[in-house]
Amino acid sequence: MATGADRLAGALSRLGLTHVFGLPGTQSVALFEGLRRSPLRTILATHEMNAAFMAAGFYRASGRPAALASIPGPGFTHALSGVVEARHDSTALIHLVGPPSSAPGRRFRLQAVDQSAIGQLETKGVFEVAALEGLERAVQDAWTRAVTGEPGPVVLHVHQHVLTGSALSTDPAGQAATPPPPASNDGLAAAAEALSRARRPVLLAGQGAAGGADDLRRLAEALGAPVATSCSGRGVIPEDHPLALAFDTIRSSVAALNELLASSDCILVLGYKLTHNGTAGFRMRLPPHALVHVDAEPGVLGANYPAAVPVVADAPLAARRLLASLGDAPVRTAWTQQEIAGWRNRFATESGDDTPEPRVAGASPPSARQFFTLLRHALPREAIVVTDSGLHQILVRRHHSVLSPRGLIVPSDYQSMGFGIPAAIGAKLGAPERPVVAIVGDGGFAMTGMELLTAVRERVPLTVVVFNDGYLNLIRQQQHGASGRSTAVTLQNPDFQLMAGALGVEYRAFDGEASFERLAAPDQTGVTLIEVQLGDSPVMVRQQFSGLARASARRALGPRLVQTLKRWLGRR
Repeated sequence: MATGADRLAGALSRLGLTHVFGLPGTQSVALFEGLRRSPLRTILATHEMNAAFMAAGFYRASGRPAALASIPGPGFTHALSGVVEARHDSTALIHLVGPPSSAPGRRFRLQAVDQSAIGQLETKGVFEVAALEGLERAVQDAWTRAVTGEPGPVVLHVHQHVLTGSALSTDPAGQAATPPPPASNDGLAAAAEALSRARRPVLLAGQGAAGGADDLRRLAEALGAPVATSCSGRGVIPEDHPLALAFDTIRSSVAALNELLASSDCILVLGYKLTHNGTAGFRMRLPPHALVHVDAEPGVLGANYPAAVPVVADAPLAARRLLASLGDAPVRTAWTQQEIAGWRNRFATESGDDTPEPRVAGASPPSARQFFTLLRHALPREAIVVTDSGLHQILVRRHHSVLSPRGLIVPSDYQSMGFGIPAAIGAKLGAPERPVVAIVGDGGFAMTGMELLTAVRERVPLTVVVFNDGYLNLIRQQQHGASGRSTAVTLQNPDFQLMAGALGVEYRAFDGEASFERLAAPDQTGVTLIEVQLGDSPVMVRQQFSGLARASARRALGPRLVQTLKRWLGRR
């Protein structure tokens, strides 16, 4: 006699789900009992937000959804930042939660919050399961919504009496994973025709193309086309490939990319949502007459950039069919190897962000570039680097080369601080064969560093690099640039060596290349914490003095005269 919780776990397992991240509570005892009796692996996190980040990291590394389990009320709202991050970052997950308590005619109910209204606003859908009959069908519908079109989170509201109810049989639904949506044949034919005529094609690839990386690379080679990617799409083509532009809106000049795009007669965008962050605040210019945009989500097409050829299709499937449409025809590109190499050099040297870099103790010279050169040398091509939100992310995106699909995971379009460590745990569980390194700032570590306990308890081999500068340094720099002064950005960091020992984690102080020994050894076990000391560089000091000078001038001249001078200088 199976309970509803058993049937729920069984339906998820048959769909291919393997991991559930979350915290149990009074309202979810029955749910977790069903999970215990199932083949699903349940990972206890220290906080529901971090459980959501773990589920997101799992999907970002593997392309397979995981589940998040929480109690209603505070568990639901604790998880919300991670769920919304998943929505912005096109990340499929299933949030298993009971509905808030209800008592007709009663007010001031325990932990009452309108989860359905929040879920409808911030996820792809809320699925109510108020009766045991049809439970499996609801699971199938929730799964289908999560993975179809643009991937994203869904909420599965399972009432308590459903979890504890029992029945002899199960609904036949939920037997197989949902296939990708069919491609638009007319749209793909038009896309193939545009590519066949193109002499200077350019490919723009996003995270949605990661599942078809090999076909995308072969398509680029068949076309002789240079490839740029979104941040979350980096590694879809290895960044040491001669056709890879290794573009990132942080590391590269958007103006330079716009020059390249203006010279193209066909821009093929595959699985790239063209968001605010993905287009450098919509400063990327995509000529409509040359734009062929392929995405599995119809709502993405034309949302920010109109396209001559919009195609509703799964990006990997589209790459495979477009490659097949070219047949054995010779490459007709007008691009030369020298031209593409020149663009690669421009994107490597013309920065898209002027944030000053700190000194990195232990590197020789003590620069971020040298640090990431050593790290890249120590890591195999298939390694995954996960970041948090902050100055360290800028440094990673500026200096780290990504050589494999899904090889860089950042909180792309919601930029949740605290993402890094829990997402890295999820990424390692989602792709256990790949080395995973989390690079976080000391501010992000303060938020979610206790998840190292989860990694130790669950025996997740993981390396965490913490940049210790004692500040929320990106915000500090912005304050210095504005006024030369800072406030509310100074941290009180722990002794990381003592903390590592207390958590059961191996500790290393970064001191050159030797610190990365065995970083990606095949037999790596346990968790390693590498502390990297950062300090102010001369350019950071100059930034502060410049901010002080500007603030002093504003005070001396007064706001009216400052505005007059600005208008006068603007006319010159």
